[in-house]
Amino acid sequence: MELSYSLHLGNDKNKSIKARQEAKNTPSGTTSKNNNAIQNVKQLGKVNHHNLRQYDNNQELIKTIKGSNDIVKDVKELYLDLFNEARIEYNNKQIRDDRKIDNYFNKIANDTKHDLACEIVIELGNMEYWDDKSLEYKYQMAQVFEQQLEDLQEIVPDFYIANATIHFDEHSPHMHIVGVPVKENCKTGLSRQVGKTSIFTKESLVVIQDKMRERCINEFNIAYGLDSKLKEKEKGKNRDITSYERKLFNERVKGLKQEISNLENEVSDLEDSKQSINKQINKLNKDKSDITDEIDKKKKLNNKIVIKSKNQLWDENKKLEEERDYYKGLSNQYEGMYKREKEKTNYLIYHLNKVFKKLPEFIQTIVDKLFNYSGLDLEYFKRDYDPEVKRKNEKSFKGFNLFNKKEIDKSTKHINNEMDEAAEDFYQTKKGKKKDNGFER
Repeated sequence: MELSYSLHLGNDKNKSIKARQEAKNTPSGTTSKNNNAIQNVKQLGKVNHHNLRQYDNNQELIKTIKGSNDIVKDVKELYLDLFNEARIEYNNKQIRDDRKIDNYFNKIANDTKHDLACEIVIELGNMEYWDDKSLEYKYQMAQVFEQQLEDLQEIVPDFYIANATIHFDEHSPHMHIVGVPVKENCKTGLSRQVGKTSIFTKESLVVIQDKMRERCINEFNIAYGLDSKLKEKEKGKNRDITSYERKLFNERVKGLKQEISNLENEVSDLEDSKQSINKQINKLNKDKSDITDEIDKKKKLNNKIVIKSKNQLWDENKKLEEERDYYKGLSNQYEGMYKREKEKTNYLIYHLNKVFKKLPEFIQTIVDKLFNYSGLDLEYFKRDYDPEVKRKNEKSFKGFNLFNKKEIDKSTKHINNEMDEAAEDFYQTKKGKKKDNGFER
């Protein structure tokens, strides 16, 4: 098992853009500039807030192995221990009161040329290694970090530690160390002063890192009973990735994983939406198909109704035309019958008139024949007939009316009977034909 190691100096949150750019090109990953550390009380308060997690209820995940629960207080007390004797010595040499220093901590806190304190972060192993480890397994790193704190004091004796706190609440266990670098035998000012640039240089940081990392892996193997190795430094670089860089990387990886997870969820949601939309489209297509089928059925039914109605109308029209033709023919027949009967009537009347006209002559002929039959000479009789005889003969014919009304009515009735019989025969004949043609009403 190979593990990465990081010893990082300074609080990257306080770095300027220029300092960060320079740090990327140095073997230690840091610079000796004063803006690469804790410069004032405000920044120290932020470190206190972050390191001690006073805003968090999970205090069991935070372990302070040196100092108290107030880093600002720890640094102030350390300043008194480190610089108070030198401050008094300095003040005793001053003639002017305005040059005397009442509080060295406050003086450095307001001095933009010096750092108030420094922070070192130590980390062994990355997120990939620690991700599946239990909290109890991580807690064993406290033993390793306590030993690293002793190693740091031995390797860098001029760096005095005010507070050391271990974090178990992030991906990898790591330790935050807040201390004050001290420069001795100063020619001006206090004989002992804060001296970050003298203690932590580009070259010294490389040596410090190399020594600390070798001791850390040995101490780790002892604590865990393992035989792990350190990862080699990347080719072209003379430093490990810093804790802050690793933290940024881990956070970025975590963010990317979360983004991927979110995208996968979105894709899943889109797939679900797609399936839902496809179902709706299929349902709409089915509804459309059903509606189209229903419309086709309605059209076919309407066409059938229209065709049927049209055929019925044609049939009815044909029947009406046939009835019209029938009644027209019937009318023509009646008209013909009427003409024929009228002709017959006229013929009968004509002949009756002729008969009536000839009836006197006919009667006279009969009379003549009667007289001739009796052997009488009619002409003689006419000529020589006795008036009395003539009167008697006339008397015997008196009352004989050639145009007797009864006789005329009798003849007329006979003619009407013949006409009724002819009409009845015609009606019965046509009625039979009407039944055959389906027009009986």
